[in-house]
This record gives sequence, C-alpha cells and structure tokens, in this order.
Amino acid sequence: MRNRRRRTGRGRRSGSATAIAVGLVLAVLLAEAAARIAYPRWTEFNDRRFQDHASIEGRRLTVGKPGFDGWFAQNNGEFRVPIRLNAAGLRNDDPVEAADGRLWAVGDAFTFGWGVPRDETFAAIAAAKLGWDWYDIASPIADLEDDRALLRRIPATARPRAVVLGLSVEDDLRLYPTGSDATRPSLHGGWLRAKHVLIERSAFYNLIVHSLKRMDRLNRLLTDLRLVEPANQAPPAIADGQLAAVLDSSADEVARLRAQLGPEVPLTVLLIPARAELRDGDPQARRQRQGIAERLTARGIAVVDPFDSLAPEGIAEVHFPHDGHWSPLAHRLAGEALARALAQP
Repeated sequence: MRNRRRRTGRGRRSGSATAIAVGLVLAVLLAEAAARIAYPRWTEFNDRRFQDHASIEGRRLTVGKPGFDGWFAQNNGEFRVPIRLNAAGLRNDDPVEAADGRLWAVGDAFTFGWGVPRDETFAAIAAAKLGWDWYDIASPIADLEDDRALLRRIPATARPRAVVLGLSVEDDLRLYPTGSDATRPSLHGGWLRAKHVLIERSAFYNLIVHSLKRMDRLNRLLTDLRLVEPANQAPPAIADGQLAAVLDSSADEVARLRAQLGPEVPLTVLLIPARAELRDGDPQARRQRQGIAERLTARGIAVVDPFDSLAPEGIAEVHFPHDGHWSPLAHRLAGEALARALAQP
C-alpha cells in the first residue's frame, strides 16, 4: 500500500511537471505568434536576409542577395536603413554593365555602407561633391583578397574612372594570402551563437530585446552580465612581433589590386582607423594606421587618412556605439576628405 502511494505521488508530480512544461511551450508559441502579428518589422534585425554567396575563380565571397529590396535595422535602435540590391547582389540600382566610367568603391561593410543610406556613404559623398557617377562594388564581409575578387565580378567591358578602396585598419591587416574563404566573424560561446539564431528566427525575442535595449540602466546591467556586447568592442591589436610582416603583406596585397586594375586607373586607399585609436589614442593601433599608410605611399599608391577629421568628433559620434560601423557623420567627413584628394590633378 505504501509503495502504491509513493508511485501515485511520483506520478502526480510527473504529470504536474509535464503539464507545466506543455503550458510553458504553448505560452511561448502563443507569445511568438502574437509578436509576429504585432511586430511585423522584427525580420529587419536579421542581416543575413540580404546576404548571399558567390564563387569567383574558386573563391567563395559574401555578396548581397540578388534583387533584395527591404530594410535593415539594429534592435537597439541605432539605425534603420533601406537596402536595395541589383541582380548581381551589389548595392546599386543599375546593372553591372552600367559601372563603366564611374568611380568604383570596393571594400567591406564600411564601404558597403552598413547602417547608413546608400547616398550617405563616403563614396557617395565624394562623388556628389565631384559631380561624378559612382558604383558600389563592396561586400558586407570582405578582406583585401576578396576585394580583388569583387572587382573581377565586373565585366571586362566596364572600366572605372577611378577606384577607391576602403581599408579597415582593424579588419584588413593580416598575412596574405589567407588561403581561406571570407567567412562571417566567429561567434565565441554558446550564448552568442544562440543569440544570433534567435535574432534570425524569433519575433518575440527581438521584441523583448528591442524594448530592453532602450533602457540605459538595464542595458548596462546586461552588458556587465555579458549578455549584451560592450559598446565599440574592438578586436585586439596586432602583436609587435608580427606587425612589420603583417603591414608588408597587406601593402603587397593592395599592390596586387593596383596591378589588376592597370596603370591607367587611378587608385586611392581610404583608411578606416581602428576604434581603439579613436577611443583612447591606442599607440599600437596608431602604428598600424601609420605603418600601412607609409608602405602604401612607398609603393606609389595614394592614401587618404581621415583620422584627423574623425578624432576631434569623438568615437561616440563617428561610430554607432554597439554596432561598431561608421555613423553618417563619419561617412560625410571621410567623403569630404576623399573628394579633396580625388579633385587634385
């Protein structure tokens, strides 16, 4: 009799736990369904919606999704911008054949215009000041090897008036050739992987996060708990012992891009300073910026360095605080510096 009572008690507890679990699952599903109805813009936070891949001579590139026409936003409210891509997955209304005779802009997400409207990117600002047409050949994710492959996607019948290469001091300096395809930045830790899955698939998660990130005190708490990435968290600087080799290799890769274009095409490299230097004058980041500028100049490649224009504004004004890419102000200042350089005979 006693054993029967024990089994009956365990069965009741097990049944209660099952009922609670089922109830929680149903509540989450109902919350998800309600969020999708009440918050239809949740998909705008998923950057993979407008990213695709292409293969150029065996190299796998990240490019835009052909024909995409929609919006991209940060769930903390830092930006919401339209993204319209042509049949080649490039951020242009015109097809690739129309690139002939224009200023070409090639590079990674900074050049692509991550977080800003297309006509507010540094290349658009420079072209407008010069009265030129321009063409965006940038990728949301690219290194210097990828930049050369991106240029090879344009038909040989189209030739540029000039080319500007956006070179990120944080991301583009490395030993080349890399021997690997460009990939999405690695997501360290199970929570970060889960977070990106939730951003892509859950309206309820995005609604909650969007609300919480608008509350400064709670946002600071989430950052302290490492549930939210710190503002303007940058990768570590290159170690002193590797710096010279990395700078030489990176400059050589830009020289290969220079040779690919041919001597008749003007090439200008626009440097994108590291956040560590803009934030607190990090000496290693400064050595990286100045070192690559010196090596490119020694190879006969024109360099525009907007650091002196950006630094007085402060990092909070020239970078989106959590996203890390340039704000419209930074694009305008860099575009103006680029226009002055391109205007010189």
